[in-house]
Amino acid sequence: MLPTVLLLDDDAQFRASVTPALEAQGLRVVIATKGSIARAMILEESPSLLVVDGLLPDINGITWIEELRRDGFDTPIIFVSAFYRDLPTFRHLTQELDVTKVFHKPVTVDRFARALAGVVAAQASPAPPAAVTPQPADDSADEILFPDEFSEPRVDPGRAKASYLSLLPIAADNLTGAIRRVHSEAERTSVVSDALRQAHDLRSAAQTHGFNEISDAAGRIELELRQLQKSGRLDWKSMFESIDSVRVYASAAAGRPNDTPSMAAAPPSVTPAASFFLHRPIPKDFVPTLLVLEDDPAMIAYLRSALDEVLVHLRPVSTVEEALKIAGRNAPTAVLVGWPLQDREALSQFLPLFRSLEGCAEAPVILLSVDDDPHTRALAAQLGVDIFLPHPIELVRLHHALSTAVERAMTPRPKVAVLRDPDAARLIDESGIDCLLFFSLEELLREIDVQCPDAILLGSSVTGKQVPAIIRMSAWDSEFALLCFDDSPVADEREITECLIRSSGWLVHLHGEADRMARLRRQQLRCSQTGLLTRPGAVAALEVGLSSAQRHGRTYSIGLLQTTGLDGLDHVQARRLRTYLGRLVHGRFRREDVRGRWDDDTFVVGFDGASARAVVEVARRLQSDLETRRIRQPEELFFLHMAVGLASYPLDGDTTRSLILAAHERLETAVERDPDALVWR
Repeated sequence: MLPTVLLLDDDAQFRASVTPALEAQGLRVVIATKGSIARAMILEESPSLLVVDGLLPDINGITWIEELRRDGFDTPIIFVSAFYRDLPTFRHLTQELDVTKVFHKPVTVDRFARALAGVVAAQASPAPPAAVTPQPADDSADEILFPDEFSEPRVDPGRAKASYLSLLPIAADNLTGAIRRVHSEAERTSVVSDALRQAHDLRSAAQTHGFNEISDAAGRIELELRQLQKSGRLDWKSMFESIDSVRVYASAAAGRPNDTPSMAAAPPSVTPAASFFLHRPIPKDFVPTLLVLEDDPAMIAYLRSALDEVLVHLRPVSTVEEALKIAGRNAPTAVLVGWPLQDREALSQFLPLFRSLEGCAEAPVILLSVDDDPHTRALAAQLGVDIFLPHPIELVRLHHALSTAVERAMTPRPKVAVLRDPDAARLIDESGIDCLLFFSLEELLREIDVQCPDAILLGSSVTGKQVPAIIRMSAWDSEFALLCFDDSPVADEREITECLIRSSGWLVHLHGEADRMARLRRQQLRCSQTGLLTRPGAVAALEVGLSSAQRHGRTYSIGLLQTTGLDGLDHVQARRLRTYLGRLVHGRFRREDVRGRWDDDTFVVGFDGASARAVVEVARRLQSDLETRRIRQPEELFFLHMAVGLASYPLDGDTTRSLILAAHERLETAVERDPDALVWR
C-alpha cells in the first residue's frame, strides 16, 4: 500500500496544484478541508504525514496541531501558511510542537512534493529494536534509517522493498543536492555533516533492500566525506563518479530515465543568488555570503528556513571572535547581527574591528533588534549599522533587507568621464570616484557607448559651443549628466545639466549627479530602442508566469535568443543590428508571452502553457523569418544571426533560476554549433 499523506487545507487551488505532484512521488493523498474532519480521517487512514494549513474554516492550524499533540498523536507534520512568518511562531512550531518543516505559500510545487516524499521515506521503515550493538565513536552521530529486515518479523520484506523502490530516486536526488552544497561550501561543518548523514542512510537502506550497487557507491561517498572531515581534502573526481553511479543505478532500479547531466563530466558550480536578487548581470565569480552573528539557535534555524530557496552562503557564528576570524579570512557580502547578544557590549566591540578588516569597510551591516524605539535606532546608526530590522522579523522585510545589502555590495561606484581637465580628473580619482580622462572629443565619442559613464565633466579648455550637443547625440539612449564648471565657455549651453562652482564643494555635487544617474539607469524597465522589458522587469514577469503555470497545472517554457556574427563590426553597426532583432522579437510573439532584453546580445521570452516542443516550432519560424529578411536585405542584415536555447517546466526544473540556467547552457551549446543553431534538449 502506498504511503498516505493527509492534506488539511481549504484552498482548492493549492490542493489541485500539489496533489498530482505528490502522487507522482508515489504518495497517496487524502484531503480534509476542516480540522474536525481531519481528526476523524487520522483514525481511519493512519497517514504517514500530515500537511496542515495555517488558517482553516473552523480552527487555527496551529491550535489544531497543539490539540493533536496534547492527545498523544506523534505523526510527522508539515506546516504550510501564507501568513505565519515570524520567528516566535517558527520556534513554537518546530521546537514545541515538533513540526518537521515550515513552508510559506506560494510553494514551488515539485520541490514541495520532493520534500514531503523525503519525510515519508524517513518514516517508511520501523525504528531499530532497543537493544543494538554500540557503534564506533565516529558513527555515533549517524542514525541508521532502515534496520535489518529480519529484526522486525512483522515487516513484509517484499512490500518494504517495493515501497522503498518508489522513493529511491528521491533519496539519490537529495544526496546529489547535498554533495553540490558540499562542493560549494566545503568549509561548513553542518553542510558536510548533512551530506554524510544522507550517504550513511542511503548506504544502509540500499543494502537492507538488496540494492548492492547503490549501497557500494553510497559507501564510497561516505568514506570520501569522512576523509574531508578529517583532512579537509577531497578527491572530487572520485566523488562525482560515485554520485553519478548512485543516480544511474537508482534510476535503473526504479525504471526511470536518468536525465540529469553527469557531475563527473561537468562539476557543479555555484550560481550567485545576486542575479536573482538584483535581476541584472553580475560577475560569474561573485557568490553572496551572509555572516550571521547570533547566539540564539532558534534564530539560526529560522534564517535557514527563511532563506532556503535563496542561494546565499549563510555563515552563522555565536561569538565576536569567531565572526572576526571568518570575516578576516573571507570578507562577507553582508553581516546580520542579532542584538542583544549575551554580551551587551558585543556589538560596539564588533563593528569597529569588523570595519578595519580588509574588504569589510563597505560591507553592509544588518541589525536584528528586539527593541524598536528611537533610542535604539539612534544608537545603532551611531555605531555604523546600515539596515535596521525589528522583531518580530517578517520574511518579506528580511528578503528586502538582504536584497538591499547585496545591491549595495554589487553596485559599482559612479563613473565619471572628464574631457580635457587633468587636474579635475586627478581630484576626482583621489576622492574615490572612478574617473576616465579623455584629451580629445573624438576619443570620448568612440568610448562613450562602451564605457557608459554616469556623468561627463567638460573641462574649461572645451570651447566649441556645439560640443555638448554632439555628445548628447552620440550617446544614443544612454542616460548621463553633462556637467561643466561655472567659468567654462559652454556653461550657458542648454544641454548642460549643471554648472559646478569650482571654489566650493564641486566634488560633492558631481558625485551626487553621477550617483543619481546611475540609480535612474538601474531603475529603467524598458529598452528605449526595442520596447522590450529590460532584465528587472523580464525576470519578475518570468517568475509571475511560472508561478501561474504551476498553480494551474500548465507547462512553461523559457527561451534565450542571442545575436551572433557581430564580432568585428563597429559599435554603431552592431548596435543597430541588435536593435533590429530586438524589435523583431517584440513583434513576433503573443501578447501574453514575456518578451525581454537580457543583456546587450541576448533576449528572453517566456511561453505560458507551451511545451518546449511547441516553442521549438515558434523559434524556428522566427529564425526562418530572419533568414528571409537576410536574403531580401543582404547588405543591411548579412551579419545578423540568432542562436536559441530553450528549457521548459517541469522537465528542466521547477524554478525560474533552474529554467534560465538550463536555457543558458543550451544557448552556449547552440552558439558553439552554428550562428543559427537551436538547442532545446
